[in-house]
Amino acid sequence: MEPQRHTRREFIRLTGLATASAIVAACAQEPEIVEKIVKETIVVEKEVEKQVTVVVEKEVQVTAPTATPPPAAKYHESPMLASRVASGALPPVDERLPEEPLVVPVIEGIGRYGGAIQAGSLSTTLSGGDVQRISEQQDYLRFSKDLTHAVPNVIKEWEFTPDFIDLTLYMRKGMKWSDGAPLTADDVVFWYEDMLLNSEITPLAALGFRPGGQIMDLTKVDDYTVKIHFHAPNPSFILVNMAHQYGLGGGAFKPAHYLRQFHIKHNANAEALAKQAGFDFWYQLFNREANMWQSVERPRLASFVPVRDSPQTVFFERNPFFYMVDPEGNQLPYIDTMIHDRVADLSLLDAKVVGGSYDFAGFNNNIQNYTTYAQGAEERDCRIILWDSGKGSECQYTPNQNYEDDEWRGVFTDDRFRQALSLAINRQEINNVIYFGNAVNRQMTVIEASRHYRPEYGAAYADFDQERANEMLDDMGLEWNAARTHRLWPVSKRPIIISFDFVETETPKWAITELVSEYWRQIGIEIQYKSITRNLLTQRVLANEVPMTLWHGGSMSDILFLREPKFLTPNYGDESCFGVLWGLWYRTGGEQGIEPPEYIKALYNALDDYNRTDNDESAAIVLRAQAEHIWTIGTVGQAPHPLVVRNSLRNVAEYGYWVWDCLWCYPEYPEQWYFES
Repeated sequence: MEPQRHTRREFIRLTGLATASAIVAACAQEPEIVEKIVKETIVVEKEVEKQVTVVVEKEVQVTAPTATPPPAAKYHESPMLASRVASGALPPVDERLPEEPLVVPVIEGIGRYGGAIQAGSLSTTLSGGDVQRISEQQDYLRFSKDLTHAVPNVIKEWEFTPDFIDLTLYMRKGMKWSDGAPLTADDVVFWYEDMLLNSEITPLAALGFRPGGQIMDLTKVDDYTVKIHFHAPNPSFILVNMAHQYGLGGGAFKPAHYLRQFHIKHNANAEALAKQAGFDFWYQLFNREANMWQSVERPRLASFVPVRDSPQTVFFERNPFFYMVDPEGNQLPYIDTMIHDRVADLSLLDAKVVGGSYDFAGFNNNIQNYTTYAQGAEERDCRIILWDSGKGSECQYTPNQNYEDDEWRGVFTDDRFRQALSLAINRQEINNVIYFGNAVNRQMTVIEASRHYRPEYGAAYADFDQERANEMLDDMGLEWNAARTHRLWPVSKRPIIISFDFVETETPKWAITELVSEYWRQIGIEIQYKSITRNLLTQRVLANEVPMTLWHGGSMSDILFLREPKFLTPNYGDESCFGVLWGLWYRTGGEQGIEPPEYIKALYNALDDYNRTDNDESAAIVLRAQAEHIWTIGTVGQAPHPLVVRNSLRNVAEYGYWVWDCLWCYPEYPEQWYFES
C-alpha cells in the first residue's frame, strides 16, 4: 500500500530626492528671448576660384542658452542611489550597468525599493549561513531551477566544442566591480596566471582544471572574451567549475586591480606589506585579501557589499554597480541594506529564529522544530515555506570496506551484510515520525529530477523486511549469542557492536540514527555513536580509523553527481568511508593507498568516462552497482526543509531545492526579494 503523504496545507496544519527636484525645476523654466545685432560671415565662391568675404549686418532673434534636459534614463534605481547620483558621488545608473544586464524574472511581481533584511549565522567571517544565501558570490553561470543544466550569469554566452576540449566564454561588456572598476578578461587572466599557476597560492590545482593530468590553458581573446583549452575532454567543467563554487566559480573572478598590490610579482614590497600585517609570507596576506568573506575592502560582484564589521554584527549595503535588472529595467537588488547577526551557538540561533529576529532563516533549520517554528511564525508575522531537501538520502550509513581489522572487514565487504542492514530499516516509520510522511522512502541514489534516475534504483533493498534480513545474516554465519541479544563476529565470537562518530549538521541525524539503531538491534547488530566536530572526524576518517560513517546525501543531482568520488565510488574524504584507502589510490594515481579489486576499478573507470563524455551509460554502471551491492545504505530522501520568512518579504519562491548541489537559494534569485511595506 502506498504510504500516506500529507499535502503542504495538511503538513502546516499539523505543525536625497529634493536636490534632484531642484534640478528638474530649473530645467523646466521658459527660455528667454532677446534681440541682438549679429554679424554673419558669408563666404562666396567666384567662378574664377577666388574667394571673396562679404560682411553683412542683419537683425535676428537669438534664444538665450538654456540647460538641455538630459535624455530619460533607460534603467531605474533605488532612491538611496539616486541621491548619490544627484550629489555627484555616483555616475548615473545607465553608466553603472553593463551593456546587457542580466534580466531576472520576478516571482510575484515588480518589487519596491528600500528596507533592511536581517539574518543570522554561526559564522565568524563576514558572511555565512543565511547571509551568504541572500547574497551569494556571483559565479560565471547559475543553475536551472530543476537542477539539470547551467544558465547565463556573469557569462552571457559560451561555446564548447563537441569534443569538450575548447571552451569560449563571453562576458557581459561593461560590468563593474563594486568600487566601479571594470570587470574584464584581464581579471580572469590574473587569476589564471598569478593564482592558479602560482604554486605558493595553489599547490595543487583542482581536478577540473587538469583533466588528463595536465593543467588547462587560458588565453584572452579580447577584453570580454576568454578561451580555455583542455588537454582531455572535460564536459563537467560547465556545471561544476563555472556554476558551482568548485574552481572557477569560487576562484576566477578576482579583482586584479585591487589584489596586485599584495602579489609579489606585481609589488616588490608585498613581503614587507605582509609582515606589517602580521603574516610570515606575502601569499598569506594575499589569500586573506582575495577572500571576500574575510576582507571588507576587497571589491565584489555580489548584490550586497560589507561596509562595517563589528564583533557581533556586519552591516552591508546594496552594490551600486550590480549587474541585474528586473523586467521593467529596475536595478536589483530591491532591498537597500543587509544585517548579519553573528550568533555564538545553535541553540541561541534557533531561539532567535523562533522569536522572529530574522526576516529569513533556513540554513540551520531542522524539520524536528517545525511545530515550534510554526507557532513562532504565527506570533511574529512570519510564514513557513517548505522546499525539497534535494538529497538522495537525508541520512545514510557506509560500512568501511578498508577497515584494518580483518574480521570486521570480511563482514563489511560481504554484500549480504549491507543489504540486510538496509532491509531492516523501517523507512515508513522514519518518514512518519520525523517528516510527517512527507519524505520519500528510498535507497540512496540520484534524486528523481536527475536524468539518470530509475525507479528500481530507489526501490533497491528499501522494503522493510527484517525476516529476510535475518536470513541473510544467518547465511553469512553470523550466529546469535545465547541470550539472542547480539549476533557474533564469525571468528572471535564477540558481540557485533559498531562504534562510530558523526557531525550533527543539515539533517536530524541523531533522531534518525536513534530509530535505525533500534531496527538494527532487532537483527542483532548494535551501533554506538556520538557527535563530534568535523575537524576531528576528518582526521579519523582519513587515518582509516572508523568502521562506519554517517552523512547527509547531497551531490545526487545532475550538478554534482559522479563529478568526483563520494558516496557511490570510494572517496578519500570525510563524507564516506566506503573505501578510504582505495580513494587515496585513485586520487594519487596508484602512488599511495591500496589497489582496489577489479569491481571497484570498474566504478572508477565509469566515473572517469562520465567526466570525459557525459555518457548516460557510465552513470548507469555506477547506479546499478549501488542498487545491487548497496555500498551506502540510505533511509529516506527528498524531505521537506522548512524556511522561516517574514510575511512582508516577497518574491521568495514557494518551492525550491535546499541543497549544497545548487548552493541553496542560488537558482531562485534572492536579488529580487523585496519588502512590500
